[in-house]
Amino acid sequence: MNERQRLLVVDDSAGTQATLSDYLDRIGYRARFASSGEQALALLRDGLQTDAVVYDEAIQPAMSGRAFVEQLRSDGKLTPVLLMTKPFQLLDFGDKLLRMWTDQARTVSAPASAASTADSR
Repeated sequence: MNERQRLLVVDDSAGTQATLSDYLDRIGYRARFASSGEQALALLRDGLQTDAVVYDEAIQPAMSGRAFVEQLRSDGKLTPVLLMTKPFQLLDFGDKLLRMWTDQARTVSAPASAASTADSR
């Protein structure tokens, strides 16, 4: 990967954010973090440039991943969104998953999420 891809990770756990921050940096990604869907949408509306969003569907209380994607699309943004029940799984799937996903620029839902939509970027 020549240029570091930019990720916005939405997860409400400070521990998960710290672990993922270190890991993503080591494998060549620049990560920003938001603790809620609302905060992530505010960052994006304020002009944050990101290549993709990793969204923790287990955030409580929070907007669902589907609601986040719908709001993002209604804002006119086609940023790919990876919906996960546990973003910590990135440590297991690692760079292979992120490269496949960002290279294809499509929304992926893992595991068993109801909010799976294709991105037409």
